[in-house]
Amino acid sequence: MDLPSLLAAIEREDDGAALELLFDATADDLAGDDAVALLAAAARAGREVVVDYLVWNVDVTRPWDDGVDPVTWAAENGRYWVLRALLSRSRDPLSSDSPHRRALRTAQEALASGVGAGSEPPPAHRAVITDLEAELGVHHSPDELMARALVHADPDHDDWLTSVFRLGLRTSRETFDWALEAAQDTSNLDRRRFGLDTMEYLAIGFSVDVEQEHDAELPFAREAEDFLRPLLDSEQDPRTLAIVIAAFNSYSSVDMVPAILAHADHPDPRVRRTVSVMLHTNTPKHEEALAALTRLADDSTPTTRTNALSRLATSALDTPELRAVFAAHLADPYFDARLEAAAGLALRDVERGLTALDKIRSGIKNRYSPGWGRLSDIHHLLRVRAEAAETSGQGR
Repeated sequence: MDLPSLLAAIEREDDGAALELLFDATADDLAGDDAVALLAAAARAGREVVVDYLVWNVDVTRPWDDGVDPVTWAAENGRYWVLRALLSRSRDPLSSDSPHRRALRTAQEALASGVGAGSEPPPAHRAVITDLEAELGVHHSPDELMARALVHADPDHDDWLTSVFRLGLRTSRETFDWALEAAQDTSNLDRRRFGLDTMEYLAIGFSVDVEQEHDAELPFAREAEDFLRPLLDSEQDPRTLAIVIAAFNSYSSVDMVPAILAHADHPDPRVRRTVSVMLHTNTPKHEEALAALTRLADDSTPTTRTNALSRLATSALDTPELRAVFAAHLADPYFDARLEAAAGLALRDVERGLTALDKIRSGIKNRYSPGWGRLSDIHHLLRVRAEAAETSGQGR
């Protein structure tokens, strides 16, 4: 195992390179001191993807070189995702001496003593506590979980995300009514945001509940649509508008494109990114959607560009203007955007796109390389189209 190269990859936050290197590590490599040192470095750097890979073989109960217990360290410092990765292979969270219980006690003590106060971003002790309590069968009221989220009142903070995630698993009329009431509280923006976010997470939970039923409508979908639709036009707060768009999309049984086209050029990047996920050209308004996606393909936010290029790549449309969009992004500084641009050309039988995909493929070492999964999807689409063309030719 090449420890210096692995540590360098972690230092520059390159999870893909670290996983590529780890792919060739043997069981003996991962049982030694170097693996423990690597786990400590990855955890402290917040590279939870690397931690999650390592814990398949590295003993997370083994102290690091400075005598620190990994689980205790993560809980004490409120490192939510690192802790989740460290605990992901734990077999019995309910046992009296489980690392889950130790982590919960540690996080509660750290929160009570003010560990990490003033840090940016704030440590996610409340997220750790909420998650571990749920794992151990302790469930609090929606008001309590919301109160934990609103301490920092940041929809991107783990304290917030963990609370809405846990509430989203409570797929009941009672939880939906609670979320709807919170979402209607115009006197408190944070409370309203949290209610709307919980409504969206509930939609995800409802969709899991009904996924076996063909064309089944989500529970309370019409109530949610009736409440959310007017907000698409009236909501003035950009961050809240992004949540409204996502929630409406989750419940809506109709084409979302007409309702969100007006927000494709919104000045807030969060709104544009949310719209880019939902726009498509398989709509009566395909010309407007195509124009909007073309603009979003040049967005300053890399993930928004990638979303737009992906939608365009898999659309049925093929025009010289669209091909020009893809060609312009073959040199995009963001890898995922370059990949979607190459796919867009390749799926339209443009040799330049096929050549670009071959170049990307040549740089992929194993299934942990960046782009491996998406490239597999693209090649599957290319095979399906080639087989369809062959069948069509034989039928003539």
